[in-house]
Amino acid sequence: MSLPALFNPSNDMALATNLRQYYPPRRIQQMERDLESLAQFWDNGPWGWSLATKQRYLRMGVPESELPTEEWLAEVRRLSSREFGVAYYQALLLSEESSIISCRAQFCTCIDEVKQHFSSSAAQAFILKAPWSSSGRGNMVVRDSIDPTTQKRIEAIIREQSGIVAEPFYADKVLDFAMEFQVTDKGAEFLGYSVFEADDTGHYGGNYVEDQQSLLKRIDLSESLLQDLVCYHQQELGKLNYRGPVGIDMMKLKDGRVHPCVEINFRMTMGMLALLLYHKGIREDQLLTPYREQGFVAEIRQGRLSIAFNKSC
Repeated sequence: MSLPALFNPSNDMALATNLRQYYPPRRIQQMERDLESLAQFWDNGPWGWSLATKQRYLRMGVPESELPTEEWLAEVRRLSSREFGVAYYQALLLSEESSIISCRAQFCTCIDEVKQHFSSSAAQAFILKAPWSSSGRGNMVVRDSIDPTTQKRIEAIIREQSGIVAEPFYADKVLDFAMEFQVTDKGAEFLGYSVFEADDTGHYGGNYVEDQQSLLKRIDLSESLLQDLVCYHQQELGKLNYRGPVGIDMMKLKDGRVHPCVEINFRMTMGMLALLLYHKGIREDQLLTPYREQGFVAEIRQGRLSIAFNKSC
């Protein structure tokens, strides 16, 4: 199946609504329009799949026989939920367990469960995440206690998405990195590492566009630990009823331990795009999309892939 490439980063929000006719907020619509030419850098298909993505291809005239079934799309939605991510992380066992942060995340289905998780933990702060969201949207850091305004936000997310993930906030993070995979009928192929920057709530800051050896130097973890993680994820991803790109975000802490599954993205990722750009020889400072005095621009600057919003005075 060869489909027109499509840059639709609003897909995570479309998964949350599970609607065929989904219209993202105006700013996200503008971002997709301004950055649509990024799709030229991958072979075919969308950034991510949902009912709304399928409907978009149908409007483009693609025959339904060439598109995924609704049963498969329902499975992609299930896998893309952070509820699945928590279960996946809980089951993760490695030979070097002392180097891995044990799973302290919990999927909560009511505000009382969130408060109970707070009170039973020694953590001083938590990050709360909506089941479906991306690039930090739907995430909030809560310190000490839940005030009435925050409680309303939590309750709204639970009401709209049937739950919320609560996990200790790791203030001693020193590095964000990821492993990128492509899952086919032959299994999960490891494509490489990516290193990126993100703020406390996960808002994207940029990816390094470098060779793998340079990225491994930035990650600076034992080769055996990383290889254990690669093998584990290859084995587990290969068992799933999913075919396509997968990016697994990870975190290195100050003491050298690793959070091996901060997020699982069953879609294209900026880390995967950075890998593609490097392999295509696009590494020097340059614009990747048309320059706009008012709007979104993607570029490589000082070795980093980034997205910026220009606002004319």
